[in-house]
Amino acid sequence: MKVRFLVMFFLLLGTFVLLVVMKDYTPALTEMLKNIPEGFLENFGVTEEFIKKLSEWNFYIITQWYGKNLGQFVPILAIIIAFPIFAREIENETIELLLVRLSRKKLFIVKFFAPLVFTFVALFVLALVPVPVSWFIGEKLDTGLVFRYLLVEMITIYLWFSITVFFSVISSDQVQPLIASIATLAGTTVLGGFVKTLSTLNTYSYVLKGDLTLWPSLIYTLTGVVFTYLSWKSFKTRDF
Repeated sequence: MKVRFLVMFFLLLGTFVLLVVMKDYTPALTEMLKNIPEGFLENFGVTEEFIKKLSEWNFYIITQWYGKNLGQFVPILAIIIAFPIFAREIENETIELLLVRLSRKKLFIVKFFAPLVFTFVALFVLALVPVPVSWFIGEKLDTGLVFRYLLVEMITIYLWFSITVFFSVISSDQVQPLIASIATLAGTTVLGGFVKTLSTLNTYSYVLKGDLTLWPSLIYTLTGVVFTYLSWKSFKTRDF
């Protein structure tokens, strides 16, 4: 888990550093895009006004870090950390040894909440790192919007972490929860993106827009609580 945690953390941190470096090439990119046939970029939702605003630090960081790079990795980060938590112990048949030393309740609490806390800490650092960087280089950043994205990302992390842990508890090897979680993420994203009445299923729409509104936030949080409860009930009653 430590290896997975450090790899994901430094991968995302490196992505942010690369993003900051690429900011200096935005004017050159704007000039290059002028040679693209008119109307082509509009098909992808990229307008001339959007390209010009990329030269602004606040707009650049909000759209490219929170609304793109970090936001896209939030569900994946939760899945990568959570999928082997219980499944690895079950596959290696070490779960029995752990249950000899700890009660099921205490073991579940430790195995569930310790990785979740570390994931929250990683997210907290990655989400807030643009703030001191902005101060250091003398640029303005909307910290209110940053904290709104942070709350949305924490809710999304908890949702997909709890879903993945549920698959981990009911699986017999580490591959099953990984495949099941990724398939669930892909399926809900596609359904939510193409079926308007099921738009709430698309958590990417929620996290990339920083949509901290009541109902989606409440639905995702309660769904996470439900899957946490289901994980505990499954772990409590499963025969090892």
